[in-house]
Amino acid sequence: MNAKEASIMLGVHYKTILNMINDGRLAATKTDSGDWEISESDLAAREQHIEDKEFSAIYTHMAVKMIEKEHGRAIKAAREDLIFNARMLVKYSESPNEFNQHIKRLEQALDAYKAAESFIYTVESIRKQLDAEGQK
Repeated sequence: MNAKEASIMLGVHYKTILNMINDGRLAATKTDSGDWEISESDLAAREQHIEDKEFSAIYTHMAVKMIEKEHGRAIKAAREDLIFNARMLVKYSESPNEFNQHIKRLEQALDAYKAAESFIYTVESIRKQLDAEGQK
């Protein structure tokens, strides 16, 4: 059976099956078409060994990856906003009203960037907790 069918059989997301294959928890071979082939006997044996704790660890790991990805996007957007507003300061340096508006926007952009940067500590804390739980 393929990975999609295995995910349905185990009642987990398709990517969970791929993660299990990639980290060696589930034996599978690649077919000529590039699909994963999993024997039903291997899947049945694996199903007997899967515990709630393992699923919890899998989903926590996936959540951390999603948080890290979103954090990266937030940092990039905040950085781009800072650069844009800094350029606007130069562009409107001769117009006091618009210059002052862009100063305020730059301050807001800087606050957003600092908030996004400080979130890295939360992500690192979650990662450490996940790693510690995985070693138990």
